[in-house]
Amino acid sequence: LQRTRPSIGVCQMDRLVTVLLAAGLGSAALALLRRQGRRTKKTRVALVDNGSLKPEATKSLRRLAAALSERSKLQVDAVSARFADRIKAKDLDGKKGEVLEGWFKRIHEEDPQTEVRLLPLLIGPSDTLTKAMPESAKKVSALQVEIAPPLVSLCPALFGGQESGALQLAEMLRSRLEEIDLGPEDTVLLCDHGSPVQRVANAKMAVREALATAIGREVVSCCMERREGEAYDFNGELLQTVLLALPHGAIAKVALLFLQEGRHAGPGGDIEQIVAGAMEKRPDLSIRTTSVLAGHSLLEDLLLKRLEQSIPLRVFH
Repeated sequence: LQRTRPSIGVCQMDRLVTVLLAAGLGSAALALLRRQGRRTKKTRVALVDNGSLKPEATKSLRRLAAALSERSKLQVDAVSARFADRIKAKDLDGKKGEVLEGWFKRIHEEDPQTEVRLLPLLIGPSDTLTKAMPESAKKVSALQVEIAPPLVSLCPALFGGQESGALQLAEMLRSRLEEIDLGPEDTVLLCDHGSPVQRVANAKMAVREALATAIGREVVSCCMERREGEAYDFNGELLQTVLLALPHGAIAKVALLFLQEGRHAGPGGDIEQIVAGAMEKRPDLSIRTTSVLAGHSLLEDLLLKRLEQSIPLRVFH
């Protein structure tokens, strides 16, 4: 008689994954989870960002989703955690934007057997990833859902230093700095939005260290905005504060750790207004900012890699 290999139950699988993680074998753990989770044929991917009321942000997300669809041969939809469904369809080429809950409902109605993978377009593990995505997914329990890691993942059990994503983002920023003629004596700033969550700031600091190594000089960390108080000092100083404190006649290049244009980055955004305000007060300064990371080929590469590292929703329980 031909022997059949006994199946591994969910509880047994989770215990085995725990052992692998404890042994530092994160890649093996991820592979085991993915193999155990694949049981349906149809797969839908949601490329998920924080969301914006600016149409260009949703259009940018759609362009990136289309590029990932072409390369992965999977259906990748542009989905926001919030806001996008409030943009008028006429401002989005006639197609309404989607947010997570509405997208999940639509996918479930189309085929409740669909395998869903959520791909975060996020620098670090923000609340959008750790709370909004799992909470939305749990409302449609019939769907098989997996969630991919953020662009920068500092979990030592899963990713080593070169696999954390910090090096890849640093290389994107280095090339963006070259596009604005980075000079040997220029002061380099790394600016992100700012976050009340320290683990997100930790991701930025990992990118700052990698960027400093890549360009061979100090990189000053700052943020567009932050909450007041020592409890949030992990964000660094405000961009405006750092710019106004530069030496007389300084030339500053601001590397923007922003993924898409919207209310904050891009033409007429908060960053542009902050820089303009600083130069009005300090006309001796020369300040240029990089473009956002959307459109960079390495961003697509990293997202496709993260897509293959998605893990079952139950891990987030």
